[in-house]
Amino acid sequence: MGRRSRASRGMIHRFITLITGMAGQGENMFRRRIALAALTGLTVLGAAQAEPLNYNVVNLEASAQRSVTNDLAIATLFVEVNDADPTRLSGKVNRTLAAALKMVKQQASIKVAGTGYSTFPVYNAKTNRADGWRGRGELRLSSRDFETLSRLLGQLQQPLEGGLSLQLAQVSYGVAEETRDKLENELIEESLKAFRQRADLVSRGMASKGWRPVNLNVNTQSFIPPQPVAKAMMMRAESADAAPAPLEGGDSKVTVTVSGSIQVE
Repeated sequence: MGRRSRASRGMIHRFITLITGMAGQGENMFRRRIALAALTGLTVLGAAQAEPLNYNVVNLEASAQRSVTNDLAIATLFVEVNDADPTRLSGKVNRTLAAALKMVKQQASIKVAGTGYSTFPVYNAKTNRADGWRGRGELRLSSRDFETLSRLLGQLQQPLEGGLSLQLAQVSYGVAEETRDKLENELIEESLKAFRQRADLVSRGMASKGWRPVNLNVNTQSFIPPQPVAKAMMMRAESADAAPAPLEGGDSKVTVTVSGSIQVE
């Protein structure tokens, strides 16, 4: 026990003596209760002072980063049609999307990531009144087979059933979920190892016996450089016989950061 603990015991002893004297002098019950409550408070205070304080707490951070080739492509295509009749407009868009989906389902390596449909009025520039409708249908595709996807994108930009064709809006790239999970697990191990090394360095620098973790946080993040739509792909789509433009996914950077506190003993 330290000086504070011995002082607390002395205070408690003197207080007990005071209470005993008060009781012997016939003090009323109210004062005795106040005295007992104060005694309880001093006991708790003494126990709290005996508890070890948090000291030598150091905040640390360590990271591990790796570049990985993007192995997933997500393409967005669309068709836009104008018509005075919204029902006829909807039919044109739906038939075009249905024809596109039929072609997509023939490729096992390509998945449909989603479809969308929206309509909005078209206003006459002179009268400022709605005199027609414009419909837009979207189709999103994802694949890890870049070659097959590139070829299909070229085919979808040719006239389909009904005479309409899709247009390429954008192609974005990323890391497939299974690839990311595996990489993040590896980076977690690396960042934890780096965290321990830094903790050991701090411990040695402070000439301590060791250290123990107080709290830890693990965060993951990735950075994908912006990828503009390949104009060459849209230009080549004008010719049905043109070779499909290759898809280049580029790289992403995946980072895992371990941050937290340690107590040097």
